Amino acid sequence: MHGGTGQRSQKWQRTFPEKMVDLASICRFSFNRPIFSTITRPEPYKVNLCVLRMSKDAVLRQELDDLSDIVYDLIRDIRDPEKDNSLEELDVVYESGVQVEPWGEGKFHISIEFTPTVPHCSLATLIGLCLRVKLENNLPQHYKLDITVKEGSHSTGPEINKQINDKERIAAAMENPDLRAVVNRCVQDPE
Repeated sequence: MHGGTGQRSQKWQRTFPEKMVDLASICRFSFNRPIFSTITRPEPYKVNLCVLRMSKDAVLRQELDDLSDIVYDLIRDIRDPEKDNSLEELDVVYESGVQVEPWGEGKFHISIEFTPTVPHCSLATLIGLCLRVKLENNLPQHYKLDITVKEGSHSTGPEINKQINDKERIAAAMENPDLRAVVNRCVQDPE
């Protein structure tokens, strides 16, 4: 095994260790180098199909993670209706509360969980409305959005969840000019 063949086998072992496969490495490996020229196995086409499938999954997961980061970056700077702090500063929203999953062809299901500052927060519904408005104003229309209060964090959590996910109630709330002004002030981008 002298020359190029031995080097390729060693590269394969470094890039794809037995029993533990780093999907990010596979993704970088398959897109930065020609697959057929770097993999040497008795039946390279079977290995390549596996690499391509894993790479596709890795790319999808990376896209979902990127979208999750984008969603979090959009909502973290929303201002609290009562205080001058952002929802991130008050620990109302947090990265682990944003989940993005595929939902049909080219669509995504975005789930946001938030924790009101106190269990009896009277503005939890308004915070949920701000989250929804900020995302609807800044994301393309290819997603389904669910916003929920973290279970057990608010005394009327189920009622709030129902209100902030009801399209008719959202539309009626946004028709109120005073409420719309408060929401717009909260979702305004920081300067």
